[in-house]
Amino acid sequence: MSVCHYLAAIFCVGLSVLVIDASAQKCCLPDDVFSVRKGGVTATTRTGFLGLLFGQTSLTEEHDSVYDFTNNRFATFITRIIFAATYAEQHVQVIEQPGKDYVWVLDLDKQKCFKGAKEVYLFHLERCVSDYLIYSNTYYWGNKEIFVDGYYYGMQDPAPGVYSISVTQQCLPISETFIGKTNSWDVSQNVASSMGFYNYTVGIENPDKYFTVPDYCQTEVEQKDNSIFSWW
Repeated sequence: MSVCHYLAAIFCVGLSVLVIDASAQKCCLPDDVFSVRKGGVTATTRTGFLGLLFGQTSLTEEHDSVYDFTNNRFATFITRIIFAATYAEQHVQVIEQPGKDYVWVLDLDKQKCFKGAKEVYLFHLERCVSDYLIYSNTYYWGNKEIFVDGYYYGMQDPAPGVYSISVTQQCLPISETFIGKTNSWDVSQNVASSMGFYNYTVGIENPDKYFTVPDYCQTEVEQKDNSIFSWW
């Protein structure tokens, strides 16, 4: 799995820690085609004087995502609610198509389309836990009913910070977190983000809903600064 996709610190509520060999076997996702939802919160604060002036910005996100490894494609619908000086709600669709060096980013509220550089896009994932990730610990939920492996990685690019993930020993995603900094919109910001996964389902119901690029994207605007990717 991409280091930049399965971000984050591991949730500790209801968990116990097991001390085991640090050379735990890294796993691979069990299914070629599946859908999964995730939701969580992100908080950003501008560094320096601007942070004192503007304070913290918080947002919640819900992702309805589908992965098709057979055809090398991915898509997601994102609902983002931003709590800052004012309340704002955004609805975004992202489509990654095979053989393309960009992803489509659709502003569903304004019916505008952008092309974002794939290398700075953090949602696509690899099939297996990345070799760059470092094993941390194995945890369990409940009465040793579900065992979870945690991994982490410190990065400088595209955003300096610590990414960590947790997956079941069948490699189903549990949580992701990023703690670090970003320069979105050319503004230095501290960032903390935590996400949890749920409703993992094999197969994709109504794939056209996710992968069809709307007709209005024929007049798309090229996005040069990738600000559509929010805090990334």
